[in-house]
Amino acid sequence: MVGPMPADSLLLTGRGRLLRPEPYDGPLPWAILVRDDRIAWIGTRTDAPDADVVTDLADALVTPGLLNAHTHPAFLGDRSDEAAARLAGAPYSGGGILRTVAATRAASDDELRSAIEGRLATELAAGTTTVECKSGYGLSTAEELRALRLIGEAAESVSTHVVRTFLGAHAVPSEAGSADEYAALVTEEMLPAVVAEGAADFCDVFCDRGFFSLEATERILTAAAGHGLRIRMHADQLTRSGATELAVRLGATSADHLEHLDAAGVAALAGSRTVATLLPGPAVVLRGGLPPARALLDAGVTVALASDANAGTFGTWGAMPLVVGLGATLLDMTMQEAIAAATAGGAAALGLAGRKGVLAVGADADLVAWDAEHEGAFALHLGAVRPVRVFASG
Repeated sequence: MVGPMPADSLLLTGRGRLLRPEPYDGPLPWAILVRDDRIAWIGTRTDAPDADVVTDLADALVTPGLLNAHTHPAFLGDRSDEAAARLAGAPYSGGGILRTVAATRAASDDELRSAIEGRLATELAAGTTTVECKSGYGLSTAEELRALRLIGEAAESVSTHVVRTFLGAHAVPSEAGSADEYAALVTEEMLPAVVAEGAADFCDVFCDRGFFSLEATERILTAAAGHGLRIRMHADQLTRSGATELAVRLGATSADHLEHLDAAGVAALAGSRTVATLLPGPAVVLRGGLPPARALLDAGVTVALASDANAGTFGTWGAMPLVVGLGATLLDMTMQEAIAAATAGGAAALGLAGRKGVLAVGADADLVAWDAEHEGAFALHLGAVRPVRVFASG
């Protein structure tokens, strides 16, 4: 069951494991009072204040709502054939993105909005209450603005908190004269238009071999920051380019992917506030190596886990339970580290630390009761753990 909180006060109680994301170790049953979409009180059931509605979650595992801090939902078209070709040895390139751009540009507003709504609804049904949504399959001023607008409209119909990211620098469209010419268009035309419409919270750039250089990335993101947007980066996914160090130097909220990160990159992140957002799904599909989660955690870096659900390299929506399991089974994280990365870590990656991803007084009341008794189920039942109840803060 998925839905917004009741209008009046709600008391949730249970005897199962409660992760905040650290485990609750007080007397049972525990209780959480929700009022005005926020957590107002946490304690034991015997000490709980009165509430208009009381819901017993029994022995279910309860966590904060998951955060998916990296997705690309604004597209149409299918690239399954491309996935099969890569598995047969074809290299990954920006050409596939341009196939999706063509299909997306050809879609009507209703078709694209409906696709985005369906993807957000699938995320929510799988326990993800906050989703970062990128543009990036339009690659023109009008099409990028359309994508961001439709993401906002879709979010209004689903009880999901959406963070919008402008990713005009996802690939170079076929009509552009050169990569530098297109980067100038992103900087000088697209960014001011996005800011004027209040269409995005973040600006992102795909900084990698065959996409955008360090110099072009710095030019775009410096301009974005100057316009008041927060910044993030696709970094060190396909090659070790130094994109992570650039993200740190620019004060990016998050550096994402990091499959080719080395010890120097880990050290750079360790001395910064930039979150390392790791995406094990596409890393597995692309067979390109795994990000160094253990080294990052041991260095004290804040780590987030996200799905990177997109048109061409990981097409599964509602996959955050699988991503949590992959964090533990493939990335050498403990289960509690993986849960924290998908909750508090995801909140940090989106600039929402303290508000989302934690069960604490004053935080938004996003909670999930899972069909499991222990967080180890995310690893044991890889990809199969599903919510019993999802509570969205409204």
